[in-house]
Amino acid sequence: MNKRGAYFFVIDALIAASVIFISLIIIFTSHRMVPESSPSLRMIEDYMDFLTTTKVNQFQGGYVTSLNITGSDNTLLEQLVEFYYYNTSSNDTSQIMWNFTREISKGVVPDQRGLIVYINDSINNRYSLIYNRSVSPMEKSSLVLSSKRVIFKKITNETNTIIYGPVILNVKVWV
Repeated sequence: MNKRGAYFFVIDALIAASVIFISLIIIFTSHRMVPESSPSLRMIEDYMDFLTTTKVNQFQGGYVTSLNITGSDNTLLEQLVEFYYYNTSSNDTSQIMWNFTREISKGVVPDQRGLIVYINDSINNRYSLIYNRSVSPMEKSSLVLSSKRVIFKKITNETNTIIYGPVILNVKVWV
């Protein structure tokens, strides 16, 4: 009987050791899922590159094509600055800027992310909100990314041609 009792203790110890060993393997090989900022950072930089390289005539949005923009060789960013110039000079183009920015951000910045676009006009010393799409408040977000571009735009009126700027476009994206 003593040998039989010893066998049970040895088998019990081997089972306990294997359970502990397997548990340790599972614990140390599991990974925590931590959201990384690099995909978001790439997304905001890709969005800014998209604005600075895509021409208005290359963009296939319904609202943008309905505007009948004469300077179709402008990039999307230059066109946004031109709308802003006309908004500060005499015409109210704030709704056009809002809809224009909404359409050009559709598909590039996912809907579950918040997006704010500001223009800082250093000539008139204004800081204007152009577009705001927020799923959750930016203040409660754990990750807010910002990207800025400085723009000068050549604007031709009926009477003269001016270089408008510097204008700083500030884009913020958060989860």
